[in-house]
Amino acid sequence: MKKRVLAALLAGMMSLSLVAGCGSTQETGGEASSSAGTEAGSAAEAVSEEASAETAESAPAAENEETVTVKWLVPADSQKDLDMVMEDLNKKLVEKINVKLELETILQSEYADKVQLASSSGEDFDLMFTSNWLNPFTSNVSRGALLPIDDLLNEYGQDIIASMPDWLLDVGKVDGVLYAVPNQQIIATQLAVNVQKEYADKYGLDVTSLSDISELYPFLDQIVANEPDMFPIDNRQAVDTKTKYEAIVTDAVYIEIGDESATLVPATVAQEGQWRQDNEWYQKGYIRKDEATITDNSADVKANRYVCSISTYKPGGAAEYSATQGKEWLMIPIEGSYITATGGIETMTAINVNSKNPEAAMKLLNLVYTDKEIFNELLFGLEGVHYNKTGDDSIELVEDSGYCLGTQAWKLGNQFNAWYMPGQEEGTWEATDELNRSSEISPIRGFTFNPENVQAEIAQINAVVAEFKNGQYTTDDIDQYIADRNAKLEEAGLQTVMDECQRQLDEWKAAQ
Repeated sequence: MKKRVLAALLAGMMSLSLVAGCGSTQETGGEASSSAGTEAGSAAEAVSEEASAETAESAPAAENEETVTVKWLVPADSQKDLDMVMEDLNKKLVEKINVKLELETILQSEYADKVQLASSSGEDFDLMFTSNWLNPFTSNVSRGALLPIDDLLNEYGQDIIASMPDWLLDVGKVDGVLYAVPNQQIIATQLAVNVQKEYADKYGLDVTSLSDISELYPFLDQIVANEPDMFPIDNRQAVDTKTKYEAIVTDAVYIEIGDESATLVPATVAQEGQWRQDNEWYQKGYIRKDEATITDNSADVKANRYVCSISTYKPGGAAEYSATQGKEWLMIPIEGSYITATGGIETMTAINVNSKNPEAAMKLLNLVYTDKEIFNELLFGLEGVHYNKTGDDSIELVEDSGYCLGTQAWKLGNQFNAWYMPGQEEGTWEATDELNRSSEISPIRGFTFNPENVQAEIAQINAVVAEFKNGQYTTDDIDQYIADRNAKLEEAGLQTVMDECQRQLDEWKAAQ
């Protein structure tokens, strides 16, 4: 296993497209889009057909075999033209692998409950989305809901294996057994500062020279002094400690980046630097005065009232955010990029343990994951009906077309094979793949903590976190705030969680 580490900022967040949808309403984390072709005419489509032919040759459909239907449950809004798209797509699937797809969309807010009910009742379906935030992966493995897929992937998923970095599959394993295939998207984590270009130009901020967040302070001082109607910086992004630690158990257990021994560090130590920085920024006027009490700042974000914000970096992110905001923003990566122990767990595809056709399910997943023609029709529908091509690898969406799964690409396979939608910068997928492959890797890559034995303690720790939330900004005595918070965390059972994490980590290391 690769054991390279770089002192970098970590952030655990999934990559969501920030482009405009095709007119239908979507839940957070899944806007609508549309596109995909039935007629191949462009050079890109010709290349796609060639790649598709190669895939088909590796697994030809037997003439006398019965066509199998694979049922795939996906977290997305219902699609009016789903049957129309499936009818056309299935003709191609039958020709290539003698498999048909039955796609069932389930509202994201209802997905986990419905999938778990279907699984526990023995319902016959084949593929499902699983992650650390929706339809939880470790819980599914613990209750025996997922089929081990090592042999299936090796026999029917060689194209998947060839397409990804060798460390990526680790996150889909528990006790050395593979239960899920990670979908390819942005996996590396890297701190970014986002700045409105208007103000960067106005005050002469040289974004190319920024290598540490403290170098932004003179610029923020100018905003405080000269822009009374603006908030200097939005610090709410779900970036973990913004310091030098990787979270193993959020708000409880960390390791220091650069420590090859992966010695566990309690939150009482790992988070102290963040609380002190937050307090310093508040005292300097960088943070809005009502930060501790305001519950929703989305209206101010939408209105571009923040000059800067903190986020994780991703290639093409500035173009997407600028398109969303209606104003030009710059995105500046700070320090190095890093692959966490569980990076990629945010979006994976698994086979239901009750599947009656697991071989066909893996064949389908392999094709969707690696065949651009199939993947883009699944995402965008039919050319001239749901989208129109604007270039070899780019499209425009037909408004209110009746089929829009484009912004769900990161849930359905390899996003790097998707066509670019308006607001997405061409070349983003290649740059993202390169960033993932070149990033430093956690020394405990593939280790996933199972919280089952310390659920009560984690619940108590979460309660302490909620009690002290945002208090670091307004306190006049940051030392006392940290002391009180740490005491409550210890009281809640932090050491018990540390001990359980250490036990699991020791067992994991011994098995490597």
